[in-house]
Amino acid sequence: MLVANIVFFMFVANIQAQTKTLRQLKTDSIGNKVIEYLANHQSDSIYRMCGEHFKSIISQDNFESISQNKLYPINDYKKVTFTKTINGINKYKASGQPDLQLFIGLDADYKIETLLVQPFEED
Repeated sequence: MLVANIVFFMFVANIQAQTKTLRQLKTDSIGNKVIEYLANHQSDSIYRMCGEHFKSIISQDNFESISQNKLYPINDYKKVTFTKTINGINKYKASGQPDLQLFIGLDADYKIETLLVQPFEED
C-alpha cells in the first residue's frame, strides 16, 4: 500500500509540474503571435497587442520605424525556439546571423508589457 501511495504521489506531482497557468498559456500564445508578426513584418499588429505602459514608452510610429530599420533587417524570425520562462517573461532564441534572443512578457491585462530583442546569450 505504501508503494502505491508513493507512485500515486509521484504521478500527481508530475502532472502538476506539467500544468501551465493561464498566464503562461497566454504568454505562450501571444509570444507565438509576436514571432509570426515579426516574420511577416507586421509591426502594427504587434503594437495593437501592447499594453498602455509599453505604449507610454514608445509611440506606434517609433515602434514601426525601429522594426523596419533595425529588427527586420537583422533576422528573418523563421526559426525561433522557446528557451525558458524567467519571472513570467518568455525567452526565445531566433536563430540566424546573428542569433537573437526575444523576451516577451505580459501585463495584468494580458497585453505586451515587455518586448526586448537583443543578441543571444547562453544562460
